[in-house]
Amino acid sequence: MEHKAMKGIYAATATPLHEDLRIDHEELAWHCSDLIQRGCAGIALFGTTGEGPSFSLGRRIEALEILTRSVNPDRIIVANGSSGVQDTVELCNAALKYGCKAVLLSPPSYFKNIREEGAIAYYREILKQVSLPTLLYHYPKLTGVPITMPILSALHREFPQTVVGLKESEGDLAFTKAILSSFPDFQVFVGKELQIAEAVRSGGAGAICGLANLYPELIRAFYEQPDPSHLEQLESISKSFREVPFNAAVKAVLQMRRGVPWRTLIPPLVPLSFFETLTIKNNLSL
Repeated sequence: MEHKAMKGIYAATATPLHEDLRIDHEELAWHCSDLIQRGCAGIALFGTTGEGPSFSLGRRIEALEILTRSVNPDRIIVANGSSGVQDTVELCNAALKYGCKAVLLSPPSYFKNIREEGAIAYYREILKQVSLPTLLYHYPKLTGVPITMPILSALHREFPQTVVGLKESEGDLAFTKAILSSFPDFQVFVGKELQIAEAVRSGGAGAICGLANLYPELIRAFYEQPDPSHLEQLESISKSFREVPFNAAVKAVLQMRRGVPWRTLIPPLVPLSFFETLTIKNNLSL
């Protein structure tokens, strides 16, 4: 089964919430549509920036069903955010049902120091039951499980039409280049905005990144035709966000810009404090 290549900038979309922690479906649809209109190739739903692991399977599938009524599902990559095989399979099959472009699959994140054969076995159980194009998610800082070259080789060899790429979120540009050298047909996305230009020069597909929630035009310009001014702007913005918790900062800025509630996060994440909000506001001249 052949699949169209994925390229460009995908926003790792933040998820708007009501105060009772229900998803604000109307605002989510507006936000995703706005990002696509402003130049994103699409959106990645329920990843790290989208607080994906904090939502039940039912709420994620419900959100996907509602969102695809107003956003072209071919612009949506769905992240699993779960260590459970059957929950992941159900979510992937829902993404297939609603016509989504691909899935972004994290490794299991509860058990630590698992062997490579354990990670391969986990993915194998899922991939035997899933036919959507699949990107593996390399972010061992959060998951505790790296996607190694042996894991990539085994899965790509066994599921060549399904395992089509990887998202590298650790910021390991050398690893990104090594993957592109070993698997030239792989669609590799970076998560660090400052690495986009160099990764693309090496054959990378683009980025799935959190700052695209706020600066889609700038990041797309950096992807398409990078110049020193783009890099300088992104460096300044990235530095500001390193001073505060990222998810909370993205939501605080969205609330300042939109003038509607966006600050709510699902515990254990919490909104920025007054002083943190003031810091990000001053740093970004909002």
